[in-house]
Amino acid sequence: MIDENAAGTGEGATPVEMTTPWRRDLGEVGERLAAWARAQVAPDAVVTDAASPGNGMSSETVLFEMTVGGETGRYAARLAPMADVYPVFRDYDIELQARCMRLVRERTVVPVPDVRWVELDPTWLGTPFLVMGRIDGTAPPDIPPYVFEGWVLDAAPEQRAALQRRTVEALVGIHAISAADADLSFLDCAAVGAKPLRRQLAAPRDYYEWARDGITYPLIERTFAWLDEHFPPEGPAVCLWGDARIGNVLYRDFAPVAVLDWEMAALGPREVDVAWMIFLHTFFDDLAVRFGLPGMDDFMQRSEVVADYEELSGETLGDLTWFEVFAALRFAIVSVRTSTRGIAYGQMEQPADPDDLIMFRGLLTRMLDGEA
Repeated sequence: MIDENAAGTGEGATPVEMTTPWRRDLGEVGERLAAWARAQVAPDAVVTDAASPGNGMSSETVLFEMTVGGETGRYAARLAPMADVYPVFRDYDIELQARCMRLVRERTVVPVPDVRWVELDPTWLGTPFLVMGRIDGTAPPDIPPYVFEGWVLDAAPEQRAALQRRTVEALVGIHAISAADADLSFLDCAAVGAKPLRRQLAAPRDYYEWARDGITYPLIERTFAWLDEHFPPEGPAVCLWGDARIGNVLYRDFAPVAVLDWEMAALGPREVDVAWMIFLHTFFDDLAVRFGLPGMDDFMQRSEVVADYEELSGETLGDLTWFEVFAALRFAIVSVRTSTRGIAYGQMEQPADPDDLIMFRGLLTRMLDGEA
């Protein structure tokens, strides 16, 4: 997910980094990882150089080195959030993430980290975690957003086009795994009676009821009503990456070398992922324009992404309008949750208008009005 500090909170917030008091001390985490490694990997395991890569909002990632039998490997541990630090998500399934990454790695050529260990016992780090092989690469930054500055903005148009096409190609590879030819029963919506897209829409309703903490957000309520009224035909169900955006990819030479962050993996129509990828860029681009920057309107545009996807997959996508609004709804609820966490930690005040906690309320309103 987007880092909570990527864009501040609210439409007028400045995209600057804030402190994150819910993060644990890396020295302590490193010591506890070392104890786990000695007990679960090898008695002579030595863990060193625990560091943070600049974590996202929904979980913690710890980079470290581990030496076993004289050989040193480089790893990344993905930790489920602890319940007492105002988690972004009510449920966080480390085992599902591991199974999805292993399936994609087994069935496709999409570059996914090798999951080496899954530890469900919270005794070691206070929460379940998984350990992956570490891959070197560079992700488009959230702080400041890549549309503000950095290597994506500085790239030549043809380089950005190559990055876009290669990322879409990875998405096509993930979507080649479908419920028709693979056991996807471990994904949350695979075993229920409702069709996957109905399940996809039901999940944010449950999330909203939990995240809003008794407060009503009129714009979110309006978005739910719009989605119900305009519910689209449902296509075949495929394996969804879930948080399908370029910020969750490591690149070298504008080509993906690691597809990361599988916490939102699910089963559903391919349009869910495609629209999320487009919308998250639209969100950042809208943010840049609001801060008086030119934005990046030659990149991740709907028509070009759809053209790349359809050519690479041989599939025809349905109208993405509904799916982009759906993406905006999901992100709006996340925005509310991360903003209220900032309030809980004394980093901001509760606004008079609850909808001000939706950092892109203007964009979402225009989408519902058919103006964006």
